[in-house]
Amino acid sequence: MKPSNQDFKRIFDGVAKRYNEVSNSYLVSVRKTILSNWVEGKCLEVGAGTGEISKYLSQKHSVIATDIAPGMTEEIKKHGIEAYVCDAEKLPFKDSAFNSVIAAEVIFYLDNPDNFLSEAYRVLKPEGRLLISCASNFPVKFYDRVRSWLREIGFKKSMYFNEDTLREFMTSSKLKAMLSRHNFRIIEEKRAPIIPMATFDRLNKFLEKTPLRYFGIFIFAFAQKRLP
Repeated sequence: MKPSNQDFKRIFDGVAKRYNEVSNSYLVSVRKTILSNWVEGKCLEVGAGTGEISKYLSQKHSVIATDIAPGMTEEIKKHGIEAYVCDAEKLPFKDSAFNSVIAAEVIFYLDNPDNFLSEAYRVLKPEGRLLISCASNFPVKFYDRVRSWLREIGFKKSMYFNEDTLREFMTSSKLKAMLSRHNFRIIEEKRAPIIPMATFDRLNKFLEKTPLRYFGIFIFAFAQKRLP
């Protein structure tokens, strides 16, 4: 059974101080680069974790960050970023408050992603940008099997929770349908990286220009709010 929002709150709260140590810094760097190319104006990052993406975006943009885990928001504030504890499905902001909303690796953790998409639509200005990254179903299932095998042979300390409960990730068609249902139009989509290691960055950049890009671990989507 998939953990609930409140379960994830406890999990991420407990790992907040060492979250960056167990995160894949290369994948974080890939997210920063791609999402920052699409960002515009005043930004809201939901499920911001320790705020690495928000910190990067704040070099050029006004950024507010949120996370459901209090420990995470404390880490975000250490970067000088305005941060609030809240559920992504219930955002405490006024209508049309932001030009961009960013959700990096958030959707598949939520109890009801549709609630988040409704909230993102509400807090975005007309024609505002919703920028999403999410694990792509087929590649991540493969790497999930690798992680399970590593756990079996003793590599457990670097993993902050057992992801075996998260068996279904996102597909491009499912993401497009969800966004369309909430009056978002996808402007651009990208898959990256194929190999989750910095050593292969140049190879990844080459492969992302070929049909093998569809084996990218993450789906990145730049969607725009449509007027009713």
